[in-house]
Amino acid sequence: FMASLLWFQGGACSGNTMSFLNAEAPSVCDLVTDFGIELLWHPSLGMELGDQAKALFSSLARGERPLDIFVFEGSVIQAPNGTGRYDVFADRPMSEWVREMCAQAGIVVAIGDCAAWGGIPATPPNPSDSTGLQYERKQGAGGYLGADFRSKAGLPVINIPGCPAHPDWVTQILVAGAGGSAGGKKRGDKGGPEAVVTGVNPARGT
Repeated sequence: FMASLLWFQGGACSGNTMSFLNAEAPSVCDLVTDFGIELLWHPSLGMELGDQAKALFSSLARGERPLDIFVFEGSVIQAPNGTGRYDVFADRPMSEWVREMCAQAGIVVAIGDCAAWGGIPATPPNPSDSTGLQYERKQGAGGYLGADFRSKAGLPVINIPGCPAHPDWVTQILVAGAGGSAGGKKRGDKGGPEAVVTGVNPARGT
């Protein structure tokens, strides 16, 4: 069994991707060779382009192909006027892709501050109307998906905050997700796995 993983990037600087690529325990290569993760696509590593990439994304969004882990890096951009068209990806607003992938995924992982709670892009006056997947700045749960969101595994978004997140935190949580143990990890009160972040509000770090 290989756990399928899709990684998308929204309003971000690619810092978390750079961190991820520097992971050592385990490394990115280890995820594939030792831990049975099938990396379907990643902005820096994906092989599919153009129509091939869109066909892959569409099949996942429609549930025609299983998606075990959906990773999102960067804020969800909702401007202008809630359309999300400031961030268009594969001919559609990224926000639309995100909502559909989250609905299909076994688990959803927010990598870094921007994905967890909006980060720097969500700082006022926030012209891009950026938010995190399930948190927005110092407010309570909500964000783009809403406080009640649960993945197909019955979990809220798993937040790995940081600017960038520590590379080994990222790969270790992906291994836990691939092995089906993410739900068994003790969780902090703001969506961070307690093995990584104990009781941390992703917006405040306390």
